[in-house]
Amino acid sequence: MALHTPQPIRSGVARRLLRAPLRLTRGLWRAAQPWPTPSGDSWALAPQTGQGAGLRRLAGLGALALLTLVGLSFLGTLTVLLGIGVASGSDLAGWLLGLTLLLAVVLLVWARGRLRQWQAQAHPLPASDELGQLRALHAQARALPRPDRAAVLGALQATAQALQVTGGGGTLTRDAFDARQAAREDLPELLAAARSGRGAVQPQLQLIETRMAAIAERGRAAQARAAQAQAAYLQDKYAPGKTAPEETAFSETGGKSPPRR
Repeated sequence: MALHTPQPIRSGVARRLLRAPLRLTRGLWRAAQPWPTPSGDSWALAPQTGQGAGLRRLAGLGALALLTLVGLSFLGTLTVLLGIGVASGSDLAGWLLGLTLLLAVVLLVWARGRLRQWQAQAHPLPASDELGQLRALHAQARALPRPDRAAVLGALQATAQALQVTGGGGTLTRDAFDARQAAREDLPELLAAARSGRGAVQPQLQLIETRMAAIAERGRAAQARAAQAQAAYLQDKYAPGKTAPEETAFSETGGKSPPRR
C-alpha cells in the first residue's frame, strides 16, 4: 500500500498568504488618511460634502481606530515580554523596552493628529462657486499626462489661494476679478485644450500661476497689515492708563457735564 506524502504548499499560495496581511494593513493605512491638502494649504479642493463624504469619513475613522488598537495591542504585548526580560536582568531588553514605549508614544501622537484632521474636515469652510469650479477641474486634471498635470495643478492651487485672499472684500478689485476670471473661463479652456492635445498649454498655465501667486502674496500682506493695525488700535484704546477725552473733561468739572458752546 502506497503511502501518501503531503504535498508541499505551492509558492504562489504561500506568497498570497503572506501578502494578505500586508495588503490589509496598506488598505487600512490609506483609508485612515484624511483628504490630501497639497503644500499644507487647506483650500477646499479635496474636502467635499454629501453622503459619500460622510461614508468616507466614517470609514476613515474606523480604519484609524482599528490601526491604533492593533498597534497598541502589539506594543503592549511586547512591553510585557520585554518587562519580563528587564526583570531577569537583561540590558538588551531594557533598551528594547524603551524603544517600544517610544513607538507607543509616536503612535498615539500620529493617531491624535489624524483625528484632528478628520474633525477639521468634518466642518469645511463653505466654498464659493469659483472654488467649486476649481474642484471639478482638479478632478479632471488627474487624467492628464504628467507634465500637463503638474502645470494644471500648480495653476489651480495658485488660483485657489488668490480666491481665498480676495473673496472677503465687499468691492470687486482688479485682483479679485482676475482670480474669478481665471477660475471661470481661462483655466477650463486651457484644461480642455490640454485634454484634446491642441498645442502646448504649459506656458499659459505658468503665466496664470505666476499672476495668481502674486495676487495671493499681496492679499496675505494686506491681511497682515490690517491685523497689525487692528492690534495697534486695540492696544492704544484699551491699554492701562489710557483715559478718553470725555472722561477727562467730566472729571475736571467735578462730575458735571461740561458747558456746551
